[in-house]
Amino acid sequence: MTSSVLLLSGLLLGTATDAPSTDSTPSAESSTAAPSNDWKHYGEAFTVKESLAAADLLANPAGFDGKTVLVEGRVADVCSKMGCWMVVAHEGQTMRVRMKDHAFFVDKQGKGNDCRIEGVVVAKEVDPATVAHFESESRETDKMPEKGLAAGTRIYELVASGVAMKAPTP
Repeated sequence: MTSSVLLLSGLLLGTATDAPSTDSTPSAESSTAAPSNDWKHYGEAFTVKESLAAADLLANPAGFDGKTVLVEGRVADVCSKMGCWMVVAHEGQTMRVRMKDHAFFVDKQGKGNDCRIEGVVVAKEVDPATVAHFESESRETDKMPEKGLAAGTRIYELVASGVAMKAPTP
């Protein structure tokens, strides 16, 4: 009995330590260094040095098709289930951002945050089933880039390899 109590105590103490997790499940916050103390970084570290305003990308997404960019903007919506996508917006224009290969997730409460996103701009065709899926996870359906577009319409998305977010400065 004494050895069982000691074993159980050891197991309980072992779970209370700060030992690193070996779980390979993607986490919301990456161990990658953040751009500054106020930013939370998710996914891979940024490699692109010069950033682009979301307004510039949204004004001409076709000009960036297939290119890796670092975009700065504001989060308009985030997937409410996993944080596996978000929408950036500027003056009524929006673009969906998907986390590459579901390898990481962002804060589901990130709406309104400032963001930096590194990823590849890709052209997509609107697919009604995908739109319905996004709508089921969205808190801000009026911000959906695909909303009201006909099937097959070409839109652009950003496939993110890394994202940093912070609360907006007042």
